[in-house]
Amino acid sequence: MAGIDFDTIAGTKLYIASAAPTVADGPGAAAAFALLTWVEVGQITNVGSVEGREYSTATLATVGDAQDREKKGSFKLPNAEFECAWAVDDAGQILVKAASKNYSVPSFKVVNQDASIDYFTAQVSKLVKNGGTSNDAVKGNMTLLRQTDTVTV
Repeated sequence: MAGIDFDTIAGTKLYIASAAPTVADGPGAAAAFALLTWVEVGQITNVGSVEGREYSTATLATVGDAQDREKKGSFKLPNAEFECAWAVDDAGQILVKAASKNYSVPSFKVVNQDASIDYFTAQVSKLVKNGGTSNDAVKGNMTLLRQTDTVTV
């Protein structure tokens, strides 16, 4: 069909599970994540990036030919930034808030518009209530420090 060659973020949902999967990567990871007990984090208003890596750059600057050479070095899994309407009674937000106050590594699931699922583990390094103006909705921002590569089903 012409014009229907991409998905949007509409309908995307975020879930949290307090437990970790028995296998977080490779064969069996998707099944291990699927077995967890998931709670939806309600009223998500902005979905963060949950897949990919950021590589550092290793540089060699040789003086003989005055050339700087660069190669990929180590990598990190980029933080996943999510925004939500602030809902103190939302079960998922309660779990995120609890995780933000300790060093646990809960599991997360993102269900996309095309029904694909992204699984990963992350520490919650930030959950803050935003300010704003009289015309702004009260929202919260959360930062998830991804600990595992994303498993997509």
